[in-house]
Amino acid sequence: MSTEELTLHSTLKRRVVVDCIVETMEPLHVGMGKETLSVSEVDMPVMTDSSENPIIPGSSIRGALRAHVTRLLSSLDETTLNGEFNVRKVKAKDKEVDDFQKAESQGEKMEKFRESLGVVDKLFGVSGYASPLRITDATPYEKIDLADRTHVKIDNDLDRAVEGGLFDAQFVPEKKHFGFKIVFDELNDHVTLDVSNVFYKLILKQLGEGLEIFLGGMKSRGYGLTTIKAKQVLAYTPKQLALGEKPNPITDINQFIDEALKEKG
Repeated sequence: MSTEELTLHSTLKRRVVVDCIVETMEPLHVGMGKETLSVSEVDMPVMTDSSENPIIPGSSIRGALRAHVTRLLSSLDETTLNGEFNVRKVKAKDKEVDDFQKAESQGEKMEKFRESLGVVDKLFGVSGYASPLRITDATPYEKIDLADRTHVKIDNDLDRAVEGGLFDAQFVPEKKHFGFKIVFDELNDHVTLDVSNVFYKLILKQLGEGLEIFLGGMKSRGYGLTTIKAKQVLAYTPKQLALGEKPNPITDINQFIDEALKEKG
């Protein structure tokens, strides 16, 4: 299998940097995975940084956004997908992704990119193609005192509690705030028109209004509901990036979206 990444050879039109704030609406548990813990520790700790501050990995936010976008677009009829987002395909099948990854030349990869990959694959990336969308880890704005809660493991087959199945889960309480960045590189071409449309008309628009989305685990136990909202949006031109200049913040997100889409049109 070829591991060479596809290069679109397109110039950068703009880089959009979105400073986002996450507010926990329910307890939030982003776990560290299975580890051997001492008796004094909780059974399911949350993920923390080197200073013991809770964090939400960018990969978790990315996965939640990817699932959200896929679910919404897959629910739309073909007329709406084409007319509103210029989307021909939402998501490629496994074999189509595999065929793209096996392409030996840039020309063959480009053909597979156009014909086989869906907008979700192109926006969030697949092996062999780097995503134009990057998301940083979310870190807390304030000091957060973590809490823990005891739960009972349930045997789903017998629909009853498992004997000796008590466990403690650590969590971030409600009404706590985290900050992170979304960075989107918009290319100056029409090959990724569907990608730009989905980013602007779906992701950025909803972030401007405030997007309710579930993060982390234990969602069936009342964990994970958050609101993500764009706090500040910056749009860099290639010249500003090259010279290290900072643009003025976008004051009207909806107007910026309309103008960006007209330019792309």
